[in-house]
Amino acid sequence: MIVDGGLDDAVALAVLVGLNVPLSQVIATEGSVDLATTALATQRLMIALGSADPVRLGSDRAMIAAYPAGRDPFHGPDAFGGQATCLPPASAPSQNAGDLDGTVFCAGALTCVAQAIQGGSPVAEVVWMGGAVAAGGNMTAAAEFNAWMDPTAADHVFASGVSMKMIPLDVTERFEWSAGEIQALRGAGRVGKLLADAIRYVQDRDGSFVPHDAVTAIALTSPELFSWIPRQVRCETKGEFTTGETVVDRRRGGSPGHVLVAEDVDIPEVASRILTAVASIA
Repeated sequence: MIVDGGLDDAVALAVLVGLNVPLSQVIATEGSVDLATTALATQRLMIALGSADPVRLGSDRAMIAAYPAGRDPFHGPDAFGGQATCLPPASAPSQNAGDLDGTVFCAGALTCVAQAIQGGSPVAEVVWMGGAVAAGGNMTAAAEFNAWMDPTAADHVFASGVSMKMIPLDVTERFEWSAGEIQALRGAGRVGKLLADAIRYVQDRDGSFVPHDAVTAIALTSPELFSWIPRQVRCETKGEFTTGETVVDRRRGGSPGHVLVAEDVDIPEVASRILTAVASIA
């Protein structure tokens, strides 16, 4: 799994651990905080989750863009909503990510995936939280954050022909958690309370929280809860106002592509499985 230090990444990791999904490596990358902060927070979280899956170092900068210097980190300067001190202590990860193969779950920019494909790694499938179909962006008017962070990498992966599932904002934003849902998470055992305390950082600022990557974790493990349509998808890399926009061909009669785009979802069942998975962690 590739993570970028978001609180939705943290919930996704808890879901996968709760569902006993083996992770050959958890790869930390730059997100709204630097690589080192992401890696250390992720390592401490994995210990809190009781997981022995190793945390490795991925890309410390995207190919094209980096999160603007001086901009407030969206998920807190410690990548855990200011609550990283509540996590167990850990040594900072120092080992670089290994080769990618099989199914790659990417909850951040596609930089590492593009580099792996360019290097000939046997990536069989990519499950990616990112992009948007008709919802517009959340980083700019056109671009979703993970696509915006490295549009060149996103477009390379789309154009590579590698099998791909894309879970866009159009689906994930339907899971906006307000006080009631966050309180339900708080009641989901020790880990649920830990996550809810961290999420309060975003809740206090925005009034709600969207568990983008946790929804995508359920798409990885239970794809039957989603409706998928094969589409041709590319990512804009040169637009003056649209760099990072995922361009999804929805024309009637157009040839289907190799990217399965999630276009509908069983919201109650996915939400239930997220909470059940988190609550199952001892």
